[in-house]
Amino acid sequence: MTGKNNVKRAAKKASVDYAGMDPELMKAIVGKIPPNAVTGRAALADIMKYMSENPEDLETVMKSMEHLDLDKKGEGLSGYDFASLGPKIRHESFWVLQLEHTGILDASGRSTSTSAAHSTPGARPTFMIYCYDDHETFRVTQQCDSLPTSATVLQALHRAIAKPLPPLKPELPWFLLISIKFKQHLPDLKPFLDSLPAPFHWRLETQEEAENLKEGIWKLNEDGVRKALASADKMKSAGNAAFTRKDRAEAIKAYSRAIDALTDVLSMTPDIEDEKKAKKQLAICHANRAAVHLLAGAGEDPKKAIEDGKSAQEWDHTYAKAYIRQATAHQLLGYPELAKDAVAAALKLPELENDSGLVDRLIELYTDGKGLSNDEAVFKNWTLDIMINDSKSSERLRGLKGEWRRRLDAQFAKWKR
Repeated sequence: MTGKNNVKRAAKKASVDYAGMDPELMKAIVGKIPPNAVTGRAALADIMKYMSENPEDLETVMKSMEHLDLDKKGEGLSGYDFASLGPKIRHESFWVLQLEHTGILDASGRSTSTSAAHSTPGARPTFMIYCYDDHETFRVTQQCDSLPTSATVLQALHRAIAKPLPPLKPELPWFLLISIKFKQHLPDLKPFLDSLPAPFHWRLETQEEAENLKEGIWKLNEDGVRKALASADKMKSAGNAAFTRKDRAEAIKAYSRAIDALTDVLSMTPDIEDEKKAKKQLAICHANRAAVHLLAGAGEDPKKAIEDGKSAQEWDHTYAKAYIRQATAHQLLGYPELAKDAVAAALKLPELENDSGLVDRLIELYTDGKGLSNDEAVFKNWTLDIMINDSKSSERLRGLKGEWRRRLDAQFAKWKR
């Protein structure tokens, strides 16, 4: 097998093998999962994400696996006779050992966005070591908090050979291609790899091969970005329609799918313009979903609206509705001061200081919805209270310029002699 063919075959995306989970059970679960906007099917990552959001299905899967000895730590393999697998090597079989960045987690283990990572306590990048074979089947997947150590990589390799994901059996490949991302670990991997029996052989991916693979992935990504953006736009429109008819469940489902598709866009290294578009749309979809949570009636959830409003703010801090949604939610929860804080913070941004909608909202909050008084004494006393007498309010409003300042000045001008 030539190196070129190795790389070409290695570049193929591993198909769904359910990572050793019960096939019939997983088929039933996969039937509930919307197809990935890029691949058109539910991949392993989509399945795991679905189960994290649906704990009842996750519990069912875990119970179905109780009889399996997965030994995820690879313990008990130090004395394994790897050489005994030599006679069973299938001619021209090959495996790929790869490493991928899988996102960022906060201190509690919850996923967080790249844009929010710098301000999130305990934020850390996560990676996945995985090995798949020429049948496009995962032999091992191992999640790592931060970049893996050489010991962790070697452990994953041991598992791929001697303790693969069920129902796979222990075996050695004819050829193993190791991603160039593991180059720094070669001094620790080489002694073990060189000890394995012929005809097993291995090598590190070359820089040229990595670039070719990267170029191929870029082309796939380019198509994937286009499909994901189109899917997100379709789902957002469906969400808007559901919101108009006040169908809370359908609107939340549609906006959530749009958010997932847009998150996929960012994971595919889009160009600058597509990245900006995805982030802008993420802010809109989160703000729209917040509005759904604020619909009156059964299922109204201001706390979730605040979460979505903050997410919208993280993706686009210049999107006024992100702050409006937070203010409305705080007001519904009985925290008018927090509502004022949210709007005032937005108006202190140069990009939003002239936003009429935000100024209208702040005036509404400060006047209990009555608007600026046309009575000179009432208006001037009110101004004195919020700008000077009330220290908390004075601090909140200090530095506000733009449309807020013009509104107050225009009102004062009515009584100038």
